[in-house]
Amino acid sequence: MRLFIEKLISGGDGLAIGEDGKKVFVAQTLPSEVVEASLEQTKGGYNLASVDALVEASEHRVQPACPYWGICGGCDFQYADADYQAQCKQEIVVDNLSRLGGLERGSYHLEPTVTGPAWNYRNRVRFHVDVSNKHVGFLQRKSSSLVRIESCPILTGQLNALLSDSKPLFEAARKLMFANRGGKSRYLEVPAFASERKVSLLDKEIDITVGEKRFFVTSEVFFQSNRYLTAALGEYVADKAIGTSVMDLYSGVGTFSAFLAQPGRRIVAVERQKQCLQLAKKHLGDCEFYTDAVEVWAKRQYPSVDTVVVDPPRTGLDQGVPSLIASWKPQRIVYVSCNSVTLARDLQRFASEGYTVTTVRVFDLYPQTFHHEVVVVLDRREN
Repeated sequence: MRLFIEKLISGGDGLAIGEDGKKVFVAQTLPSEVVEASLEQTKGGYNLASVDALVEASEHRVQPACPYWGICGGCDFQYADADYQAQCKQEIVVDNLSRLGGLERGSYHLEPTVTGPAWNYRNRVRFHVDVSNKHVGFLQRKSSSLVRIESCPILTGQLNALLSDSKPLFEAARKLMFANRGGKSRYLEVPAFASERKVSLLDKEIDITVGEKRFFVTSEVFFQSNRYLTAALGEYVADKAIGTSVMDLYSGVGTFSAFLAQPGRRIVAVERQKQCLQLAKKHLGDCEFYTDAVEVWAKRQYPSVDTVVVDPPRTGLDQGVPSLIASWKPQRIVYVSCNSVTLARDLQRFASEGYTVTTVRVFDLYPQTFHHEVVVVLDRREN
């Protein structure tokens, strides 16, 4: 069947309308393309299809640069030029906020998407290691098989060096195996993080400079993985914070807390992982640390706070958290999200608590993939 791709949806599939009026989701397509496609699955409210032939290709379509494209499951958006990738991601975010969050386009200020180099940007990764066969790589697309990788074009040089000389990865994998931390997978997952000078495997502690800030991290804790844009993200969040009392929820190793700090400002960091806060205490000075789950911490009767920064996991905020945050009456909430679907849901909850979205900005932290980061600023409506 012939289909016209209207737009991209979360996850990257193209949306078309079939002759029967039913939605059809088509992978690896771009807006305005015309394709010949075959149905793969029929669902209740939509169908899934795959491309047989491109009838009219987008001017933004390019040949994927990675030799492992289509085999490795790591990247899913190499078929569009980098600038257009960022444009598409912004459109996906705006569409989600409109359809799922009830935010009309034009009701808030949409700032230009922040972009950086599209290759060799990623400094955090999880390698899959086959100890018995001495193979290292990533899982195959839609499969549990291992794809041996000699070099990955989105990784930094230091991480690619581990693919060239994998001895440190095998040693780390054996440590996991002997510690019975390998899980049920036939392959061992070895996390790696690279700073400017050093590489962390497993729990090895290293330092990294981001902008003018110095952090202590290991590969086992979360830290943003774009070496070019992490500073820009931190500076942007700090620029949007107001007042002398700021709370950083899901603070991790204190990335945002470090950028938020300024003379006379009280910073409260809340993070459930003790390892993260132990590292944060090494590079953060005047900051109050609390080891707790945010949904538990938020139930406290907390004194007034000017700005609350939230950076939850992909699942978003626990259902009751927005109302609890609102009970502290912060003038501003800065919401950092890696999933604009759950973000849109949470923005509706904040709206019911008297908060209005004023600014939205997308950060293209993950070129060659459909993953994106969004920062939304919400201000309390005056009664």
